[in-house]
Amino acid sequence: MFSILKRRPVPPRTTSARPPGRQWLVLQQGPNPSTDYCIRPRAEASGLPVSYRHIDADPPTADDLGPGTRVVIVRYLTPAWAQALHRHHAQLAGVVYFMDDELLNPAAWAELPKPYRQKLARYCQRMHPWIDVLATEYWGSTAALCEAHADRRMQLVPPLPLPEDAHVQPTPWTPDGPLWAFYHGSAAHRAEIEWLRPVVAEALAQNPRLHFEIIGDHEVNKLYRSLPRTRVLHPLSWPNYLSHCRSFRAHIGLVPLLPGPFNLGRSHTKVYDVQRLGARGVFADHACYSSNRPNVESMALLPMRQELWVQAIEQIGLGVSSSNRTAPA
Repeated sequence: MFSILKRRPVPPRTTSARPPGRQWLVLQQGPNPSTDYCIRPRAEASGLPVSYRHIDADPPTADDLGPGTRVVIVRYLTPAWAQALHRHHAQLAGVVYFMDDELLNPAAWAELPKPYRQKLARYCQRMHPWIDVLATEYWGSTAALCEAHADRRMQLVPPLPLPEDAHVQPTPWTPDGPLWAFYHGSAAHRAEIEWLRPVVAEALAQNPRLHFEIIGDHEVNKLYRSLPRTRVLHPLSWPNYLSHCRSFRAHIGLVPLLPGPFNLGRSHTKVYDVQRLGARGVFADHACYSSNRPNVESMALLPMRQELWVQAIEQIGLGVSSSNRTAPA
């Protein structure tokens, strides 16, 4: 399968002009937030038919890559799809490579967990020569990524909120009910998960009504399971995560982000994740959040100092309880 990786990719045949677009084909590794936040809104707004293919599960067919197909590669590429794109390249309306993290610079991956680095090596680093040969356009989710890849003339395609989240209201609180805080970081945020643990421990100790939810694997479970009133969810698929969010309401969303080359390219999708749960957010004072504050009153921007985060959780908790206090009859 990886035989094409052993030879230098040859630029595909090109024509003087691309055929007009007739349909979109989105290549993704199953349903995912990158597609839903950044690609789906643009594809569906085009008015053209849109198809989605799983790069690992769906083998390419001639119908997928017919004349006038506009292809968007969402983050990852496989040899099978690279070969098919190369073979049909001349008749395609264009091939877009989209990235919402620093996927093409392995030097930026040092702080990431080993399994995630291995995944990026397989789907991005090994396929990098083919991506550069096949792509006619590059899209990036942040200005930082576009600046880092200025030589590729990367177009800024920022994330947009999901339509179904447009009318979420702040989560109410009753005096005898729990006050829910959460952090829904992925495995790529292992450093932030470890940084947050003493913050959560102290906040739980200070407020007996505070409860906390986090998503993580067995190692995260071992790190947090000794804390009182703490729930550790096993990692969820993107559709299952959205379903969980529809049934779970929270008051405080925690979004830490440590400095590092990979985190420089982060986008502000966590703003939407916090809003989806009706929560007020405590965010790292990072450019991706400070420049995207749709509701300033619902966001606190803090430096990554643990004592300040403990204080913010307590202050937001007091504010939630006072704003939801029932007036006397």
